Amino acid sequence: MPEAASYRKVDLHTHSICSDGRLSPTELVDLAVEQGVSLFALTDHDTLDGLSEARQRAERQPLSFINGVELSTQWKGIPLHMVVLNFEPDNPALLSIVQSNQTIRLQRARRIADLLVKQGLPDLFDDAVALAGISQLGRPHFASLMVEKGIVKDANKAFDRYLGNKRLGQLRDVWPDLESVLTCLKDQNMALILAHPKRYPLTVTKLKYLLSDFKKWGGTAMEVASGNEKPDSVRLLERLSQEYALEASMGSDFHGPFGPWTQVGKFTQVNEAGLDLVHKHW
Repeated sequence: MPEAASYRKVDLHTHSICSDGRLSPTELVDLAVEQGVSLFALTDHDTLDGLSEARQRAERQPLSFINGVELSTQWKGIPLHMVVLNFEPDNPALLSIVQSNQTIRLQRARRIADLLVKQGLPDLFDDAVALAGISQLGRPHFASLMVEKGIVKDANKAFDRYLGNKRLGQLRDVWPDLESVLTCLKDQNMALILAHPKRYPLTVTKLKYLLSDFKKWGGTAMEVASGNEKPDSVRLLERLSQEYALEASMGSDFHGPFGPWTQVGKFTQVNEAGLDLVHKHW
């Protein structure tokens, strides 16, 4: 996997154990330093819990640290993720969204457990809550429990057979609407970034409609590279970043050292010429 061709090595999309990652915030910062990253953001799902630890560690390292979070939202019933960067952790508007999403996550997990019961499985809710611990409760915890209890061979089978969107379609509309989230956060000197645009079930035409709405409602940037996306997808996103006058962001979307994730600081090479880079601000 080629490294980003940048005047400095950045990674503006990563996860720790405070959401669904495998490393502590301290371990994640140390790994970023080992990988030569000089500008780094922790963007856990719907939580700010790891930011203080990560920042304290970064202050003792040759690393510039940016506060981040990845918010769950939806557009026309399609679940989306939005990375928010460069905010104060006590920002009232952001805290309100984060706290609401954490409540939604718990309610959503209860609904997942109920839907699994309807598919013939035991009620896994309490075990999933216990397994999640300090992390943000989600479908991967149910998948892990299914493997542990011998219901399925591995996590992929759990998603294929029980946890995929086709099985749990009733959960698609639980997150706050994209327009309401952007309206709440815009004009506060935050970077509001559409995460990994090519991972959503959208044609290019529909993606353009999304980008138009995202820009109109106050979005400021989009990820043009996230992990090991195909070069053709990155080239398309580069063009769309320019077409919709959205700043270009990039990151590994690192979750852990094993599995399908790329290493911290690694993502498909970006052709930065002509792009308005979000990290110019820092």
